[in-house]
Amino acid sequence: MTINEIASAIYNDVVSGLRGITSTPTMSIEQLEDEVIEERLVVIKELYLRNLISLKDMMLAINCIEVDCKDLARCCNFSAGEKALHFEIPQIVNDLGTKALEFVGSIDRQKQYVIYTDTSYQFHKYKKRGADEPYVYIETTPNENGMYDGFIFNVPFVKYISVIGIFKDPRQLEQYSCCNSEHYLNLSSISNEVKKRLTEKKLRYYKAFLTPVTPNTQEPK
Repeated sequence: MTINEIASAIYNDVVSGLRGITSTPTMSIEQLEDEVIEERLVVIKELYLRNLISLKDMMLAINCIEVDCKDLARCCNFSAGEKALHFEIPQIVNDLGTKALEFVGSIDRQKQYVIYTDTSYQFHKYKKRGADEPYVYIETTPNENGMYDGFIFNVPFVKYISVIGIFKDPRQLEQYSCCNSEHYLNLSSISNEVKKRLTEKKLRYYKAFLTPVTPNTQEPK
C-alpha cells in the first residue's frame, strides 16, 4: 500500500468506526499522510529493536543524485573559499546512525564511499590505511531546502552518485526523476501495522471527546 492508500483506508475505517458518534471527523487525507510518515518511523525503530524487521527491507535507492561544487564553509570548519564536491539528499533517520545509509557511491554501485555523519570525517586523511579512499561527510542538520548536505572527498569530479538509505519522508524522493513512486511511496511489510495503529489511535481520540449523536425523535408541531 502506498502512503496515500494507507491514509485513505484509515480515513474510511475511522468514519465507519464512528457511526452514531459523528459522520464528519475533523481530519483530512493530507493530515493523515503526514501522520502515516511519523508512525512509519516509530514502527521501523520499534520493530528493528525487537529484531522483527531487517533495515535492508526498509531501504530506498536514489540513483540520480546530482553533484555540484560548494563552499565547505557552509557546514564545516573550513575557511571560506575552500570547495568540495557537494550533493543533497532527503533527511535520513538519524536515530539509526550510519545504519540508515547502506550505500553512497557511484551510480553503477561499483565504488562505495566511506560514510561519516559526524566530525570524525576530519581524521580520515590521517588514517594509516585507506586515507586515499573516497569518503563523504553528511551534515545531519537540514539546510534551507529541508535536505541534508553531503560533501565528497578523494573523488575526481562526478556528475551523479547513488544513495541507498532509510529516509524520514519518502515523499522527498518525488523530486528525483529516477525514482518510481510505486516503490518509494510503498511502505512494504509495515503497511498493515501503520494502518492498524493509526486507526486505533484516531478511534480512541474521537470516542473520548465526542458524544454520540442523538437522533431527533420529536414530532414536528
